[in-house]
Amino acid sequence: MNNNNSQRSMTWDELLEEYFFRQSLRPDTEWSYRKVVNVFRTFIGEGVCPDDVTERVVMHWRRHNLNVQQLSSNTWNNKVRHMSALYREGMGAGLLNCTENPFRGLIMKKAGKKKKTLSETQMVKVYLTMEQMAEAERAGLLRGRPCALLPAWYWLTVLDVLRYTGMRLNQLLHLRLQDIHLSDEEITLCREGSKTHREWNVPAVCQVRTGLELLLAEARKRGAGPGDPLFHYERIVGSQSGTEAYGAPSLQPVKSFFRRLSKECGFAVSPHRFRHTFATILMNSPDRNLPLVKGLLGHSSVSTTMEYIDINMRVAAKTLETELSLYTDKRQREQLTGL
Repeated sequence: MNNNNSQRSMTWDELLEEYFFRQSLRPDTEWSYRKVVNVFRTFIGEGVCPDDVTERVVMHWRRHNLNVQQLSSNTWNNKVRHMSALYREGMGAGLLNCTENPFRGLIMKKAGKKKKTLSETQMVKVYLTMEQMAEAERAGLLRGRPCALLPAWYWLTVLDVLRYTGMRLNQLLHLRLQDIHLSDEEITLCREGSKTHREWNVPAVCQVRTGLELLLAEARKRGAGPGDPLFHYERIVGSQSGTEAYGAPSLQPVKSFFRRLSKECGFAVSPHRFRHTFATILMNSPDRNLPLVKGLLGHSSVSTTMEYIDINMRVAAKTLETELSLYTDKRQREQLTGL
C-alpha cells in the first residue's frame, strides 16, 4: 500500500471521470473502461482505492483471469491496456499518489490463434442463399412472412460492402449518405466509427456501386439527409413518407440477419469474418502490398496486418520441392560426393 499521504486518495469513479474529461472518448469506449474497472473492483473488493493497488495485486488478478476464468491472453491484454491507460493519465496529471504504474509491463504474448475466415466454398454458399431468398421475394413467395433475411437486396448490399472493403460493422453503421462518393469511386470511413479514431477512404469497387446507388435512392426517398446513417434498417423497411424521426441504427436487425444466415448456411457467418477474409486474401496474394493492406484496414501497426499472413500448404510444398530438390535428389548427391 502506498504511504504517501500528501493528498487524498482519488476514488475509481473520480479517476474515470477525470480520464473521460481529458480524453474525450466515444460513449462506447467510456462504457468499456467502466466495465473493466468494475470487474477489477469486484476482484479486489470495495474500499480499495487506485493508490492502494500494487503490481502483485494485478498479478493475482492475472492468474485469476487466465487460470480460473480461463480467459484468453487477448482478453487479458485488453483489460491491462485499459487500466494502464487510466493510471498513466492519472499519474501524469498528478491525480494519483503512486509513483509506479502497477499495470505496466503485464501484457501477455498473443496466443496466435488463426483468424476465422470464410472459405471460397462458404462464400459461394452465402451468396447462393441470399440470391435464392431474393428470387423468392421477387416472386411474392415470402409475402406476409417475417424473415430476418429480408429485404434481400438490402442485406446483399451489406454483404458486398463488408466483403469488398474490409470495413468493420461499426464503420458500416456509421456511414452517412455524404460519405459515399460514387463519382470518385470512394467511401469515407469517418472517425466516429473507427477503432483508431481517425478517418480514411477506401475504394468503392464496381461490385458495390450498384447496391449503394439503390440504397442511396431508397434512403433519400424516405427523407434521409446527407448527414444521416445510410445503413439504417428501420428507415429502409419503414414508411416512404419521409416524415418519421429516426435515431441511430440498431444492432438488433444485423444480429438477427447474421444469426439466420448462419443457420441457413450451416456455418458461422459474421461481419468480422468478412473482414478477416478480405485481409487474408490480400495478404496471401502473390502481389501482396503490405502498406496498401495496412491502409485499407486502417491498422495503426504493421504487426497487426502481418497477423493475416497464412501459409498455403500446397504452395509451400511446391516451393520446398523446387528449392530443395538439389539436396533431396539421391543421384545429385552421388554426383556431388563422387560416390
